[in-house]
Amino acid sequence: MKRLIKKTSTLLSVVVVAIFALTFTACSDDDAPIAEVTYTYGFSEMSASHPDFLEEMSKIEKGFQSALGITGKPFTKKGTIEECDKQVREACQKAFDSLKGEAWQGDYTFQVTNVGTGKIVCTAIFSANDENEPIPTIGNKAMEDADTGDFYFSDGSFADKSTRLTDEQKAACIGVVLKKGRDDSGDWADNCDYTLKDGITQMQAVHGYVLALRDANGGCPWGSFGTEVGCDRNQTTGFNGYSSTQTIITFNKDNQSDQLQDAFPAVYHALNYETVCSAPSKTCGWFLPSGGQCQYWLNNRDVILTSILNAGGDGWKDWYWSSSEYNGSPASIAFPLYMRSDRMSYDHKGSRNAVRACLAF
Repeated sequence: MKRLIKKTSTLLSVVVVAIFALTFTACSDDDAPIAEVTYTYGFSEMSASHPDFLEEMSKIEKGFQSALGITGKPFTKKGTIEECDKQVREACQKAFDSLKGEAWQGDYTFQVTNVGTGKIVCTAIFSANDENEPIPTIGNKAMEDADTGDFYFSDGSFADKSTRLTDEQKAACIGVVLKKGRDDSGDWADNCDYTLKDGITQMQAVHGYVLALRDANGGCPWGSFGTEVGCDRNQTTGFNGYSSTQTIITFNKDNQSDQLQDAFPAVYHALNYETVCSAPSKTCGWFLPSGGQCQYWLNNRDVILTSILNAGGDGWKDWYWSSSEYNGSPASIAFPLYMRSDRMSYDHKGSRNAVRACLAF
C-alpha cells in the first residue's frame, strides 16, 4: 500500500511540473519563470462609404502585424505585463509611423488590448482628412484634467501626481505640469503666439505648461552683457517665456555674429534640451520660462518638487535664469529665480545660474 501511495505521489508531482511548464516559459540563464501575456487587436471604429474600405483595413492590420511580428490574434508576448505592454506599444508606434503617410479614403480607429488586464495598450487613428495620430497611452489622466504637479510623459499623456509610477512610466516621464490652462488676463496672462515644435504649424490652443524633469544646464551666463534684447520685462507676472525665447533667437540672427551658444547660453541650453529629451510633436517645444512663469514655479515649488523626485528627476539648484530682462537696466541685468526666497531676484547677465526648460501643450 505504501509503494502505491509513493508511486501516486510521484506521478502527481510530474503532472504538477508539467502544468507549471505550460504556464511559464524560462528565458534567463538561471531558468527564472517568465509569464506570457496575451493580446488581441482590431478596429474599434470605422467610417467609410467607398468600395476599397476592406483593402484599407487590411493594409492597416497587416502593418501592425508586421511591426508586432505576428500573423493573427490573439497573440502573446513573454515577460512581465509592464515589459510586454512596453514592447507592444513600441511596435504599435513603429506601425503607425509606417502608415501615417498614406492617403486614406475612410476613417479608422485601430486598437491593441491586453486581454488579461483589459487595458487598451495602444490606439491609432487613421483619417481621410490626414489628421492621423497615435493616442497617448502611457498615462491615464485626460489633458483637460491635468493640474500642477501631475506627471507628463513623452507621448503627451498625463498621470495624477498621486500615482505611484511604474518603471516604464518613470522612464517615459519628461516633466511635471507647471500650470493648467491659459490665462488671457491677470498675473499669469500669456500673450504669446505659439507654433508647434516644427516651427511652422500654428498651435491652435494652449492647455497648460510643463516644467522639465531635469536641468538643461547646471550654471551658465544669461547672455551678452551690455546687450538689450527686448524681452519680457515683468519680474513676477506674465507667461511670456516662449515669445521672449523667440525674441532672443531672432535678435541673435539679426544682430550677432556669435553662435547662440556663445551669445545667449541660457536660451541655447533651454532649446538644446530637445536633444536630451524630445518634446512631443503637438507641443511648442522647450523654451526658457519668463519671470512670471518662474514666479508661478516658486509659488508651487513644493508640490512640483515632490512629483519631480518621485519620477527620478533633478532636485532644485538655488538659482535659475528666466528669459525676462530687468526693466531698470535691460542691457546688463535679467531676472533669475532664487529658490530660497518667495520672489524673483535680479542678477548681472554674466552671472552663472542654472537653466530648466519649459513647454506649452
